[in-house]
This record gives sequence, C-alpha cells and structure tokens, in this order.
Amino acid sequence: MNIINSDSVTKWVLEVIQDTDLFITEVKIKKGNVIYIFLDGDKGVSVDACSKVSKYVEQQLSKSKEDFELNVSSFGLGRPLILFRQYKNAEGKILSVKKKDQSKIKGILIKAQEDNIQIQTQGTKKNPSVIYQIPMQEIDEAKIEVVFKNLT
Repeated sequence: MNIINSDSVTKWVLEVIQDTDLFITEVKIKKGNVIYIFLDGDKGVSVDACSKVSKYVEQQLSKSKEDFELNVSSFGLGRPLILFRQYKNAEGKILSVKKKDQSKIKGILIKAQEDNIQIQTQGTKKNPSVIYQIPMQEIDEAKIEVVFKNLT
C-alpha cells in the first residue's frame, strides 16, 4: 500500500504546524516519491520551523517502508501568491500582477479582499497614480516585487 500521497503529507504537516502562524502553500509529490512542502507564515518562516516540519513528516514517512526524498522550505521570493492569506499579508508591498488577458499591472497592494484586490500604480508628472480594482478570478499570477534600496 502506497501511503505517500499529498493528502497524507498535508495531514502530517497540519499536525505539526497547528497553533502556529504557519500555513501550507503547496505540497507536491513528483516521480520517485520526491516530496516538496512549501510553507508560509504571517511573520515569515524560520529555518527551525522547516526543520521541525521536516523531522515530523520524515518520521511519518519512514513507517511506509518506501524510498523518498523530502524537501521542506519557505514559500520564497519570486513565487506567485496562491492563497488569500498571502495577499492579505502582502498589503503595503509592491505587487506585479499578470491578468488572464495577459495585461500587467504593477503597484502597491492597498487592500486584499476575498473577491478582489486594489493596487495603486506609481504616478508620474505626466500620468497620475491610478487605483485598480482587480477581481481575483481575473488574476493569472501575482508576485511580490523585491525592492533593493541603495543604503549608501
């Protein structure tokens, strides 16, 4: 019996992260039982948290007597937002949104609601700032933009 499936892995991860601000963004199982667990948290994800999840899930998986490779990591920069909770945590940050019609909008995420987000573009002298309200179902991909500031 093959117990290595995403439902089982998700259940085990939820057991270890309950009562924390962590949440699962994705569980993927690839050929050869290569397991990827991506976590996010309201205050980020520490290496210790990933290690704790990894150890617990590894203990559960070792009961299966099957070979596996386990990878647990934080959601990571540059990955598209998946859950509403991630959009909510991204309020005030710069977001790059690609809509399903392939148009793109980049600006500050002012507000995230279950059914839409509001993004304010940066204005210039010629073009004033605009606030766009984008329904969630029209979003193909949204990523937090990393901004590097010159500290010199």
